[in-house]
Amino acid sequence: LMSAVDGDPSGSKAELDAEQVVLSSVHQAKGLEWRVVFVISLTDGMFPNGRVLDADDEYMLEEERRLFYVAITRAKDELYLTYPQINPKSYSGEVIQRPSRFLDDCPAELMEEWQVSGEW
Repeated sequence: LMSAVDGDPSGSKAELDAEQVVLSSVHQAKGLEWRVVFVISLTDGMFPNGRVLDADDEYMLEEERRLFYVAITRAKDELYLTYPQINPKSYSGEVIQRPSRFLDDCPAELMEEWQVSGEW
């Protein structure tokens, strides 16, 4: 236990080798699967992309929806869909974010909503 507190990894070499984080774009993830997947920044303007929303093009929006489907089907066991409630990096101050419209398509009975808050 103390080695973990000191920052030294604990466990066998096989366990340590199995513990990893893979960062991937949705495009790169096509055809791949992981036990746990986090899809981040699910706000309108990020996913779907702001350029797609500004273009008001149904074909482009459906392509974004297909990419969302790719993202959420990469998880074998656990899927976490996350979005910030505010955008603290906005040039006009802290702007409240709208969750991605694609989240509305997810069955509510399969969702468990968590509220995470804290000080910066």
